[in-house]
Amino acid sequence: MATKAVTLRALKRQRTMRLARLLSRAFYLRQRGRKSEMYNLICDEMVELGGVYVKFLQGVLLNSKVMRQWSNPNRLKIFENLDTEPLDVIGILRTEIPASELQDIVQVQQTPFAAGSFGQVYLGQHRNGKSVIIKVLRPQVRELLRHDLRLISIFTRRFSAGEYKNISVKLDQAIKEFREVTLRETDYKAEAAFARELFEAYRDHPHLVIPETYMNLCTSHIIVQDYLDGISAVDLLKLREQGVDPAHYVAEQLGSNLDAQLITLGIESLRGAFNLPRIQGDPHPGNIRFLRGDKVGMIDFGIAAESPTNKGAFFGIIDQWSQLYQKDNDIGSLFEQFMRFFVNDLYKALRKVSTYQQSRAPASASGSQGSSNFPRELGRMVEEILQNALGTNDLRSTLEDGRMIHIFNNLVNNGNRFGLVVRLESSEILRASQTYMTLVEALGRRKTVIPQVFTQVARIIETEHPDIRTDTEEAISITQALETINSWLERVAMRDPALFDKLIRRIKLNNTKATASVVQPESEVINA
Repeated sequence: MATKAVTLRALKRQRTMRLARLLSRAFYLRQRGRKSEMYNLICDEMVELGGVYVKFLQGVLLNSKVMRQWSNPNRLKIFENLDTEPLDVIGILRTEIPASELQDIVQVQQTPFAAGSFGQVYLGQHRNGKSVIIKVLRPQVRELLRHDLRLISIFTRRFSAGEYKNISVKLDQAIKEFREVTLRETDYKAEAAFARELFEAYRDHPHLVIPETYMNLCTSHIIVQDYLDGISAVDLLKLREQGVDPAHYVAEQLGSNLDAQLITLGIESLRGAFNLPRIQGDPHPGNIRFLRGDKVGMIDFGIAAESPTNKGAFFGIIDQWSQLYQKDNDIGSLFEQFMRFFVNDLYKALRKVSTYQQSRAPASASGSQGSSNFPRELGRMVEEILQNALGTNDLRSTLEDGRMIHIFNNLVNNGNRFGLVVRLESSEILRASQTYMTLVEALGRRKTVIPQVFTQVARIIETEHPDIRTDTEEAISITQALETINSWLERVAMRDPALFDKLIRRIKLNNTKATASVVQPESEVINA
């Protein structure tokens, strides 16, 4: 025990020193504009550190900027072929599993065929005749994990300070959620239970395959599941880098339609966000298998993405994106739904004041009242700025090549002049969705897959949840709404006074009199 404690202290000290050196060298390269070298340095060093550092990389690797600038030819190995360490897997099984249950495993290969951030995977055979995988938690993972998470937190805070300039993100919340998700990933009992939950939910699905988990053989250190063969998405990405068309390869090797498989994966993931308490939260290339008969399989269930609490807002994004792909070029409405999901406090506040002003507005000659919709007006304003910045009112190509959020962040919201504070509620479901979309993009199938996914999901969810469009937001008072708008306008006025003036004129706060940076309180509004 004493020797083990000394070893752990030495490992922690070594990792702390390596992260300190990495941070120093990364700052040096960034200050000199050598970002390509900086990304290579960070990624290569984190692969060397292994464990949670690789998990950190997996969350950002397929981001196009990182993928372009990380030049290591073996970078895709982080998804399923990490380095292994010698373990006595037979001894571990005998220690962990009662002999009466262990007899269900009739054969085990003692050399791992795959390795992940926290576990090594061995091939075995169940007495029912099926091939199974035996996933074993690496030694000392839990002992080092909390220390490593603290180091990553320090690195992220200091490094990200200069990376995210155009949007205010609750970084503390993001770090907290990454920490919680990562700690859960070493809880093999919980992972096994979640895998079994998904198996039961999809066991009769014609095209989505979830491996069966044998709960009697699972422990806090071991998971036993059916083995899925097929072609890994990692292998397809490697082939594409070599000039091979992934769709042709899948058709030749499996007789399957890659687009149909990716559409199934996308539809069921998004549909599950409405119909299940949680979905597979990490559909990265190493966790996807393409099978015969147009089937697609998922493995590794260490990360579960909880269904969004605001399902109406999540559906709004899907529905608006679907309409953009079909016929409508209403990016303003899409922005409105993004704001509803990401900046819900401001969205609710603007809606509340809109409703309040409509109730106070005199009826028109036709007997109807005004139709102020401040979130919609803000969305239209964003669309006009985009049109002016890009020199065109046809923004469909912006959507098709996936640049919309990037363009908003760098052209419309430069310097975060809109003062939007993004809250990362439901970030796990968003991360899962983004990981899936980036996989499709990396395989070169975006134009044929993504429009189909959004269109079909919007239709399916509206059929299965007919009240989804009328989901109501949590009520707030007019005082709370004005306080939120005050804070927002203060941020805008400080960043861009000209934009502040345009906003005040555009959203027409008829019953609110603004000073240079704030809206007057409710008592003055009511008496205006």
